[in-house]
Amino acid sequence: SGSALAANVCKKITGRLTSAIAKQEDVSVQLEALDIMADMLSRQGGLLVNFHPSILTCLLPQLTSPRLAVRKRTIIALGHLVMSCGNMVFVDLIEHLLTELSKNDSMSTTRTYIQCIAAISRQAGHRIGKKIYKLSFTLKFFSESNYLDFFFLFPGEYLEKIIPLVVKFCNVDDDELREYCIQAFESFVRRCPKEVYPHVSTIINICLKYLTYDPNYNYDDEDEDENAMDADGGDDDDQG
Repeated sequence: SGSALAANVCKKITGRLTSAIAKQEDVSVQLEALDIMADMLSRQGGLLVNFHPSILTCLLPQLTSPRLAVRKRTIIALGHLVMSCGNMVFVDLIEHLLTELSKNDSMSTTRTYIQCIAAISRQAGHRIGKKIYKLSFTLKFFSESNYLDFFFLFPGEYLEKIIPLVVKFCNVDDDELREYCIQAFESFVRRCPKEVYPHVSTIINICLKYLTYDPNYNYDDEDEDENAMDADGGDDDDQG
């Protein structure tokens, strides 16, 4: 059937796509490969489960690409990946983002990681609202060992790590970063309202603060004017 044929084609070209994305030799080819990968994951993601680890491996380094277009397309692809990937791949992705956000090596990449978390929340908020713990068991049959992995879900654990980081970056003097942080808050409230509820008051306060904030207004000049007025008042008192 047509769907079976499409699935087979996707499986056959996935390896070549991941190679084209990872090599970074020709940016135009890389961008096309990322577009195709995102489209495949959105349409046939469930049929590519065996390729998800290799897809994640090739996508994660692209989040630090010097080209903004590559990073944006990577975020889109990761957003589609989390809709169908297994728990192990999802855990690896979230843990990587949390680790890199904690480092905060570059403001540019920090913006990208915040955008990526927001995209993941929009596509799979039910997953980002829970922490997944992995527990491995080893079963021995004669001379061979078989490993079984069990995953346990606990409500809200990931958000408890993510939200303090996003709140911290809201206080950084970077308007673009603040905008991405507020967009992330919006996705949390929409997609995992129960888990985010303890942080709603904090989110509201941040939104109210920046509701009256004008990025085009120079607040430093206002402080200088106030200091000048205080100085003038002091001079008048001396003359009096």
